[in-house]
Amino acid sequence: MFKKALLASAVVVAMSASAFAEKILHIGNGAEPGTIDPHFASGTWENTIIGEMFMGLTTENASGKLIPGLAKSWTASPDGKKYTFKLRDAKWSDGKAITAQDFEFSLKRILDPKTAANYAYILYTIKNAEAFNSGEKTANDLGVKAVDDKTLVIELEKPTPYFLEQLTHFTAFAVPSHVVKKHGKEWTKKGNIVVSSAFALDTWNPQTSLTLTKNPHFFDASNVKLDGVAFYPIEDANAALKRFKAGELDINIGAPAGMFKKLKKDLGNQFIISPDLAIYYYATNSKVVKDVRARKALSLAVNREIITGKILGNGEVPAYSMVPPGTNNYVSPGNAPKVAGYGKSYADNLAAAKKLMAAAGYSKSNPLKVELKYNTSESHKKIAVAIAAMWKPLGVEVTMFNQEAKVHYKDLKDGKFETARAGWGGDYNDPTTFTDLFLDNPYNYSRSATTDAQKALGKRAAATTDLKARAKVLAELEQSALDAYTVIPLYYYVSKNLVSDRVIGWENSLMGNHRARWMDKK
Repeated sequence: MFKKALLASAVVVAMSASAFAEKILHIGNGAEPGTIDPHFASGTWENTIIGEMFMGLTTENASGKLIPGLAKSWTASPDGKKYTFKLRDAKWSDGKAITAQDFEFSLKRILDPKTAANYAYILYTIKNAEAFNSGEKTANDLGVKAVDDKTLVIELEKPTPYFLEQLTHFTAFAVPSHVVKKHGKEWTKKGNIVVSSAFALDTWNPQTSLTLTKNPHFFDASNVKLDGVAFYPIEDANAALKRFKAGELDINIGAPAGMFKKLKKDLGNQFIISPDLAIYYYATNSKVVKDVRARKALSLAVNREIITGKILGNGEVPAYSMVPPGTNNYVSPGNAPKVAGYGKSYADNLAAAKKLMAAAGYSKSNPLKVELKYNTSESHKKIAVAIAAMWKPLGVEVTMFNQEAKVHYKDLKDGKFETARAGWGGDYNDPTTFTDLFLDNPYNYSRSATTDAQKALGKRAAATTDLKARAKVLAELEQSALDAYTVIPLYYYVSKNLVSDRVIGWENSLMGNHRARWMDKK
């Protein structure tokens, strides 16, 4: 059977004869998940798995369009500050009804300061959410109430144009209150966990595979074509490519860098490029590189066009800001914030960088020494090597250090880095999903550089209901943060995926969510 076949080998998918009768989608997922609890997840590789098991009040179709999830319908008050959701008749995978009380429990759980969920801030749009999360108010003050088993009311701090999209994010997924209360932190273990979406946990062999099997209690189970999904934490993109070519993977999230022409030649339409709402950047610790002139010099010395055109070559766009062009509810690209050097020649930028580095007190006899961290990936390594070479004319001495994604991002959140690779994908299509990175949250890796003025801009934007006026305030916040040079934007992502012609139903999605619920396999 499916489980036995997957356990047969830690290296290859050794499918038995009976397993071939099942439709199992095999996905290379880039990294080992640190958790499958929606309230503690943070990585895209965790979202890929969690989104197959859990669902929010709203969800997305195959192309990323908002559709009803566990709520069958909703209404908004005239002032846009209160939403009333009617839940559909849906069950957890143990057959117990999914109720409005589950959602009330879940939203209070993630926002409870005792939970210490890193991503809780995303839900600050809910009335009193921030005050509850900071310990200033109690759970009873939170603007969430189950009126009855099938009716949930959520009150907001202010009208929020992207609120329904926010609810598709894993932070807003319901968890089974009856299971969490019974098992506590052990609720996601095999034998304890129950889920609400199309697939349930089957096996989890760390660093090898995580497998899911079809959930017969899912409300739309009759339209789910696959019998299961298997995820493999393959951080080496070239190794994943080999397994894809060998037919061991049906999908691989990502592709090796610098191989656009070869991949197109070898794989044709199985190599899929599409737009993505995401940014690749370097974070610089302001406690280590203290002088803003030195941090600015590091940014100026980066030749982004070389990185996107020569090293990557997959259609990525050089980035001079953190908010990607085309993001909803923002200023026009021509008025968007930019780091220094935009529109100037690289020779001019490098000359300016050398002057800034000298002004900051660095020289051949007193070089700036930095450790550059990146999570394990061939493309991250290539970019790090290139940037170290670009910084060499400034007299910067770089030591490179790589580690697995889970450890890498923990170090970033703990401030244990000097300069480090980072990436961020929009959680919803609005500039705040990027500008929040400059405010008080665990993903602002150089929190020490955040000023009171920036915090005030964030609060002012949150209180501004006119979208055009709000966009200008957010742009002012972004420019202020860019001017601190604790982030070095490098490029805007495109989504690069390997998708076998055996797969049916794959569609491009700006948010990068490709749920197996919508797919089939030949």
